[in-house]
Amino acid sequence: MLRPSLLLSGSALLGLLSWLCLSGECGWLASLRKGRGAVPEVASAPAQSVQVTAFADEPDPELLLRQQAQLQAQVRQLEQRSQAHQLLAQRGIPLSTQAGERFHLDRVYLARLAQFLEQEPGNAQLYLQRAQYFWDRLQSDPLALPEPEQAAVVDHLMRRALQDLDIAIALDPYLPEAYLLKARIQHEYFGELQQALATLSPLDRIAYRNPQLHLLRSRIWAEQGHLESAFDVSHLAIELAKQNQSSADLFDAYVHRGLMWASICDFNLAVQDFSRAIEVQPQQAEGYYHRGMARAYQGEDRAGAAADLGRAVTLWQAAGRGSPELLEYVEAVRMELLR
Repeated sequence: MLRPSLLLSGSALLGLLSWLCLSGECGWLASLRKGRGAVPEVASAPAQSVQVTAFADEPDPELLLRQQAQLQAQVRQLEQRSQAHQLLAQRGIPLSTQAGERFHLDRVYLARLAQFLEQEPGNAQLYLQRAQYFWDRLQSDPLALPEPEQAAVVDHLMRRALQDLDIAIALDPYLPEAYLLKARIQHEYFGELQQALATLSPLDRIAYRNPQLHLLRSRIWAEQGHLESAFDVSHLAIELAKQNQSSADLFDAYVHRGLMWASICDFNLAVQDFSRAIEVQPQQAEGYYHRGMARAYQGEDRAGAAADLGRAVTLWQAAGRGSPELLEYVEAVRMELLR
C-alpha cells in the first residue's frame, strides 16, 4: 500500500541525493582551493588541459545521478500504483435496488460507507467493513426467495464482497481479516477449495498465530479428505485460541474437531469436544445441537440427547436464529428420542 509517509520519504530522499550531488561538487572545488587537489603549474609552456582526479572519499557524480534517476522512476511507479488503487476503489459492481430490497440491506449504512470511501479511497478497513457486512447479512438473514432469484441475488452480493476484499488486500497486504474473509467466502459459498487455500497462504508469514487461519485450513483439508492434516492443524488452532484467550475461536475449534471425530464415528471423543465447546460458550446453540446429535448416534443416553436438542431449539428461538426447517427437524428428532 502506498502511504503518504512513503511518498514523503521518497521526496526527501530525492532531495538528499540532489544535495549530495551539489555538495560533492562543491566539496571538490573547495578542496582545489585549499590545495588538496594540486594542479601542476607550467610557467613557460602553453596552457594545457589537466584532468583532475577526485579523491577516493568523494562521491561519483555520475553514479549519484544514475541513482537519482532510478529513485525518481521508483517514485513514479509508486504514484501510478496509488492512482491505480484509487481508480480500482472507485470502480465496483453497482448494488442493484432489487438486491438491496430483497436482502434487507441497510441502505443508509451502505450510503454512509460509500461517502467515507469517497473521502478516504485508500482506507482498506472501509472495504473490509463493507464486505463483512454483506457476509454477515448472508449468515444472519437467509433469503426467503425462490430459486433462481435467491441464488442470483446472493451471488451478486458475494462477488461484490470479494471485489471489496481484493481492493482491501491491494491497499493493505498486511490485513489478515481480509484474507480470512475472502477465503471463507471462496470456501463456504463458492466451494473453491484450492483458491481458498491459496488465499490463506500469505497468512503463514503475517498472521501465523491467528487460530482462524488454522481452523479454516483444517475445515478445507477435512472436506478434501486429508483428515490427518486436518486434525493436526485443528489441534494447533485450539492451542493458539487458548493462548490468545479467544473464547469464540476456541468454541469454533472444539466444534470443528468434534465434527471430525463424528465423521469417523468416534462419538465418545466427539461428545467430549462438544462438551468443551459448551463450557467455553454455554449460550451457543450449536454446541448443544452437535452434542445432542452425537449422543443420539451413540444411543446410550437418549434422554441426555433429547435435553441437548431441546436446549438448542430454545437458544435458537431466543436469538431469532435457525430456519423453520432446521427447528422442525431438531424437534422431530427430540420427540423420537423421548419415545
